[in-house]
Amino acid sequence: MDKKLNDLNKIYENIQVPKSLDDVIDKAVERERESRVIRMRESNKGIYKKLGAAAACVVIVFGLTVNSSSVLAKGMYKIPVIGDLAKMVTFREYDIHNETSKAKVIIPTVNDMKNEEIEEQINETIKNKVDELVKQQAILDKEYKEAFLETGGKEEDYKKIEMSVDYKLHYSSQNIISFEIFKYQTLAPAYNETYFYNIDLETGEEMAIKEVLGDEYIKIIKEKTEKQMLDRIKENSNLTYWIDELKEMEIKEDRKFYIKEDGDIVVFFDKYEVATGSMGAQHFVVGNLDKQ
Repeated sequence: MDKKLNDLNKIYENIQVPKSLDDVIDKAVERERESRVIRMRESNKGIYKKLGAAAACVVIVFGLTVNSSSVLAKGMYKIPVIGDLAKMVTFREYDIHNETSKAKVIIPTVNDMKNEEIEEQINETIKNKVDELVKQQAILDKEYKEAFLETGGKEEDYKKIEMSVDYKLHYSSQNIISFEIFKYQTLAPAYNETYFYNIDLETGEEMAIKEVLGDEYIKIIKEKTEKQMLDRIKENSNLTYWIDELKEMEIKEDRKFYIKEDGDIVVFFDKYEVATGSMGAQHFVVGNLDKQ
């Protein structure tokens, strides 16, 4: 039975998202991966203007049955922010239960911004990303169940993959908001995903790491990351960092990063990028907004 589960795990990790399932979403996903540029759609403007007006909205994804058992007001909670400026709150929380999927999805929204147009743009970006993650997972769940049955598994023995989508606000000021949208699922850690958004509230544009660290951002990231790696190894000799790989790594302007409440700028390396898989994703402080 363990061998069968391991074989299924390998099958699952090699599943490719079919291009023909949804051309519109496929194109949107491709644009996201290639450019990481925020794309805003002009339709449905005003959908997030008032939380109360959208309380009854229903998200339909690939025919998934959505169990909206929680009430909007009940599920809403505020995250502490700096200066009590732009806020991020839970807009909607729902569960998915059907023959292939089991998921809990939390969708945040930004509000209390002076520029309502930029507020709407940010919230549309959030909504699009959450919808995209749920749709991709639905495809993987369907393919995994088919593989399970085709390799001799029985319907009554099939266990649904559990998935969750959530968010975290890191920083909010008059000029910048920094937050993440992440997806976790139980079967293949390779399909866990984290997306960071650092948005200039004056323009609505997503900021690149070069904008906050300057032209020497590559040198700064590598030097400060290496130093922290060595310091951590001194404290714990069991840690294994791939320092040589870091030195040769191409650091692009779209390197994942976020800003902490105290203004620290933190670069993010996905699992296996700079350390052994058992150490998970890695975070390194490479600067501070007040000292740039």
